Amino acid sequence: MGKRKSVINLELKKIAKDSWKAFRKKYFMNVLVVFITGILVGGYALSTKNATIGTTNSGVNAEVRAVVDRATGKSNAEVIENLVNELEFMHIDTRLAHTTGQKYTRGVVSVFVNQITSSGSVGFGILNGVNTLVFKGNISHSVVIFVLAIVLFLFNIFVRNLILVGKCRYFLEHRKYGDTKADKLLFVYKYGKISNVSRVMAIRYGKQFLWNFTIIGGFIKNYEYSMIPYILAEDPTIEWKEAFRLSKELTRGEKKRMFAMDVLYYIGFMLSSFTYNFLSVFLLNPLRECSYAEIYMTLREAKESVHSSSKITKDRMLQIYNYSEGVYPESAFPTKPHKLSGWMKIDYNRKYSFTTIILFFFTFAFVGWAWEVFYTLLNDGVLANRGTLFGPWLPIYGVGGLIIIVFLKPLRKNPLVMFIGAFVACGILEYFTSWMLDVLFDTKWWDYTGFFLNINGRVCLEGLFVFGLAGVSFTYIFAPLLDNLYAHLSAQKRKPICIVLLALFAVDLGWSAFHPNKGSGVTYEKSQIEAFQAEVSGDNV
Repeated sequence: MGKRKSVINLELKKIAKDSWKAFRKKYFMNVLVVFITGILVGGYALSTKNATIGTTNSGVNAEVRAVVDRATGKSNAEVIENLVNELEFMHIDTRLAHTTGQKYTRGVVSVFVNQITSSGSVGFGILNGVNTLVFKGNISHSVVIFVLAIVLFLFNIFVRNLILVGKCRYFLEHRKYGDTKADKLLFVYKYGKISNVSRVMAIRYGKQFLWNFTIIGGFIKNYEYSMIPYILAEDPTIEWKEAFRLSKELTRGEKKRMFAMDVLYYIGFMLSSFTYNFLSVFLLNPLRECSYAEIYMTLREAKESVHSSSKITKDRMLQIYNYSEGVYPESAFPTKPHKLSGWMKIDYNRKYSFTTIILFFFTFAFVGWAWEVFYTLLNDGVLANRGTLFGPWLPIYGVGGLIIIVFLKPLRKNPLVMFIGAFVACGILEYFTSWMLDVLFDTKWWDYTGFFLNINGRVCLEGLFVFGLAGVSFTYIFAPLLDNLYAHLSAQKRKPICIVLLALFAVDLGWSAFHPNKGSGVTYEKSQIEAFQAEVSGDNV
């Protein structure tokens, strides 16, 4: 018994050593891939829950309290409790705690952790927004729930599950090829195996859901099915029965070891709450992904050495751990890329044309506007046109994106330096914009009072970390992909599109200079902010 235990410890140490080696190589790209995956699909329930924020009821205006509520987030359980209460099936008395440790967990990273990066939290976030916005009105509950269920089902089947497989592909390649790019997140789409991967992953989650009712069985099956995304990442054409068989074979007799490794991560995730979840974002989440990729390859090679007549999968270019600075040879992959996958190629060091830069501005501005509207809807239940202008754009996002893409181009060779540059540049831009709007209109469109390490309520540390990561994401992933898509438009089409967009923007800017967009869910009056600041100061005494 003791001998067996020592063998397990030695194996875990080797996995930890190899995982750390892979984690350190191209460290920032690893962080970036996990960060983007968390935003797009949500997949890390273990690192999610900071303490829930409580707000006092001492007469502070509700709109000011919404400044904190937008950054609070709700746990999945709280969303369901609110939904149940609104539907009047039962009434649940929940009381939020008020502790000193909870007062400074109000930042943007906590929102990503609570609302975005937890498993299924995108769906629960939408559910929370619909519950707040719709169920307090007169729209039929059943219709809303039915439509929402369909949307979430399609999202999980054709986006979430496929991106998770793409993430596994990235880490499988990265352990051997140092220059692996983040476009591997689109691996399934690139090879046109959407239907098969969607089917296998859907069956996996369906089986897991049913096994969860047995509790213990669900726990065991969670590990038994854990290798399926990696098997699909290596062979997206595999049939579902074969994928389940291989995953079962790989994990047979190894579940305790995998659980022992996870226990260490569970402890780390709990400690991460004391670091405002920075420990999870910049260390634990990407390191855990490297660990599971290493476990898959270790199990695969061990099983094949024992059963030499049975080959697990067919991608031999991943098998031997001989780290290099190159990239995976696409010609060696058993399946050919889809003929329309050319737009997924990423060359971040390219030069962008003038019309592309204009389109970048409006794309970033629109995405920023959509994010703000969606964000406010999920957390406040308020459907508001965010920003000072009336069109569907927020110039601060467009300007920030252009600063990163154009003026920080010399920093592209080093992702860490690019992150620092985006962090500083976005901080200066956000602070100056907030100050200018305050001076011109005596009104605030955002305020970070009560956030950890904020400067005059204009910027805060956590928000700048997110802007830094977003800037790196734009540089290395989204800008090249967008440029590939823009390339499908001829110069004769792009030019008039740019002229029309600039003309509409100029009209909106001119009108808004005298009649800025204000109102509920958009702006906060100074008197309200000052009252809230006084309350926060009183709480901290």
